[in-house]
Amino acid sequence: MKRTDGSARLPIFPLPVVLVPEMTLPLHIFEPRYRVMLRHCLEGDRLFGLSYHSDAEVGRLVVPDLASVGCAARILHVQPLADGRANILTVGTNRYRIGRYLSHDPYLLAEVEFFEDAPLEGEEREIVTALLAQSVAYFSRFLRALQLLHDLPERPVAFPENAERLSFTIAAAVLQQPEELQQVLEMVSTRARLELLLARLEKLVQDYEHRARTHAEAKRNGQRKPPSHVH
Repeated sequence: MKRTDGSARLPIFPLPVVLVPEMTLPLHIFEPRYRVMLRHCLEGDRLFGLSYHSDAEVGRLVVPDLASVGCAARILHVQPLADGRANILTVGTNRYRIGRYLSHDPYLLAEVEFFEDAPLEGEEREIVTALLAQSVAYFSRFLRALQLLHDLPERPVAFPENAERLSFTIAAAVLQQPEELQQVLEMVSTRARLELLLARLEKLVQDYEHRARTHAEAKRNGQRKPPSHVH
């Protein structure tokens, strides 16, 4: 729940995975402390904070550092299971920095400050606009290659118009390692994030388009009838 000074109280769920804005993430809730957290979230605004911690494991409460960056998760769907566990689907919303902990029992509750990228001004805005156009073009090619590679029908994808949100949409799709996702999560420069992702996209597009062409050629060869033999 946000306060007038911009801070908020947020349950914190430490996990060895990274969530970024616009990214969907399914989770299995089974530990008693997180069953309580889930119930409290559903009774309130359906938000909790997901903070990356490489040492997080079942049955052990790890405490992310103060000032560390995480991402608020909004609960989209809950599938209750018979024994009290639940499968949930979440989506990343806003980034936060942990200010102080208010409680450790039964789960972490922290006061956090939400933040966004630094405002774009002057020449920086023009540069980001150009980077945005390039990123959309490459990301569209990447998605089309993925569709061809997996024999999926081509479908248009709606991209966020906001450069910051689009950069996270791309990051969620092309970055695999949690350390890489955490790096872009902590960035406050839209330009720097788009430059990093564009460099990655340029390489990925070449690779995936080549694989898609090879896949399509193999399919065509498999569909050709063997030549008839004339005796």
